[in-house]
Amino acid sequence: MEKIGAVPAQSAQTVVVGHFDVHGVCAAYLAAKAFGASEVYCNYPATSPESLINTLQNLYAAAPTKLRIVIVDVPVDLKNPSAFVRGLEDLVLRHEVILIDHHESSVQFLASFNRVRTVFLGPSALTLNEWLLSMIPNATDTDRILSTLGAIGDRDPLVVQRGLFSRELQEIADGLDVLVRERDGALRVARLLLQDPTALLNEARSRANQIPAAQLLQRIGPVAVAQGPLPTGWGPKALEKLAFAVGAWYAVGWGVDERTKQPVVRAIIRWDIAARMQSLPLPGVIAKQLWPTRNVIGHPAAPSVAAVSEAEAQEMTLTWARALADGATRSAAPSVTTFIPEARVSELFVELLQRIEQVLEEQRRMYSEYLELKRRQVELLERTGARGRAAD
Repeated sequence: MEKIGAVPAQSAQTVVVGHFDVHGVCAAYLAAKAFGASEVYCNYPATSPESLINTLQNLYAAAPTKLRIVIVDVPVDLKNPSAFVRGLEDLVLRHEVILIDHHESSVQFLASFNRVRTVFLGPSALTLNEWLLSMIPNATDTDRILSTLGAIGDRDPLVVQRGLFSRELQEIADGLDVLVRERDGALRVARLLLQDPTALLNEARSRANQIPAAQLLQRIGPVAVAQGPLPTGWGPKALEKLAFAVGAWYAVGWGVDERTKQPVVRAIIRWDIAARMQSLPLPGVIAKQLWPTRNVIGHPAAPSVAAVSEAEAQEMTLTWARALADGATRSAAPSVTTFIPEARVSELFVELLQRIEQVLEEQRRMYSEYLELKRRQVELLERTGARGRAAD
């Protein structure tokens, strides 16, 4: 990882280009403040890995003055990595280019860059954001909130492990997801964040309810089974919202694939639960065990499996739900085990010995009282017996 150093001088004209998702727009906002950017650009599909080079050439190749172009949260295009590297290297002939990323898929290509300055801060989205945050002079609470919101958008487990997660922030991140999915939404969000971040966050909070929650069909242990079909376009998100609403660890349901128009079964594990209970089985792992010949698509935490009919999709939904419930039951006990830090072992051992000593002392006291009581009983019996004999 290369360190960029201090915030660039304001006289250098800087533009920031970011990915078009929630993390991308939040990271672009932080980078714009850190580098004093005059322009920020995030949009779908223009700032996808596949489209980035053409977008940069169209926007900046013919710029009249030299620019500093800061690219954040856009991974190397895995479909054509050599063209991606070559495109950025060609851009350096006219402008300064800085690539800041956290995706592990980019690591293998970073050594291919010669003139492009690369900064890898992964795999955590939060780590990237906090590095940018550290470069902002007099960072505000809003800056810190956006750093966390961007990482929540990427479902970064470090957010939970650091105690930064809350349902309120989850709701705002969901609202941002609604906004960036609109036509030119990422561009609008990125620019409004720089103009009035508080107003934009309030808008995001009010729009979160536009993500439809799947409806609960039944509960199988820690698994929520959704009524089918799932809301179009929001399958995994609708399942996640259902899981949060009913307090389930997992949610499973079926819907219709927008591209193929065929039935598809989906499952998710709540990302905050997965971060806290890392021994829980992931839906993708269970799916491959259940259907080894089927193509399990997507991230293991939120995969999908195609079905041949609605009837099969319904059957697969219940099968998947039962298997997840069984797997969670088997793994839950180790997940709640309390591990004692090595540094505290001797301290806790002393506390244990002291407690045992207290218990033993209490037992000695109670036994002494018992003996005293027995002694008095014997004396009473002896006196009673003596008075009886005297009366005779």
